[in-house]
Amino acid sequence: MNRPQLIPSGPLAWDSWFAILKEVTDLTHSSFWEFVRTHRFAVIHFWASWNGYDVKMRELLDQDVPPEFRSHIAFGALSIDPEEHWEISRQHKIVNLPFLAFYRDGTLIRTQTGMLRQDDLIEYLRQLTA
Repeated sequence: MNRPQLIPSGPLAWDSWFAILKEVTDLTHSSFWEFVRTHRFAVIHFWASWNGYDVKMRELLDQDVPPEFRSHIAFGALSIDPEEHWEISRQHKIVNLPFLAFYRDGTLIRTQTGMLRQDDLIEYLRQLTA
């Protein structure tokens, strides 16, 4: 009996599989709170298209988070530009970007403003999941 292969084979297949593991979910005002509440651990990147540092932060989140964190932390991104997102931004007291919000069991436990180094991000993720 032929069963579907669950483990990718070949370098291109691994790249595709790894891309799935690295996914950052784009959020809206409608999906934000449900996303935070339904994941034990969540990190939200508040961003703006006009901010070059947000591009670098997204790359850090997309490319430099180790797999052991990806397996149990949900990563989301919320643009602060649409007017319907302003209330969520106000609730988080965002005055500068990039801005990360770290949630455990639906509760905000930490925020971080500004660009991070990879080792600082990893330390914050360790603290989140401790």
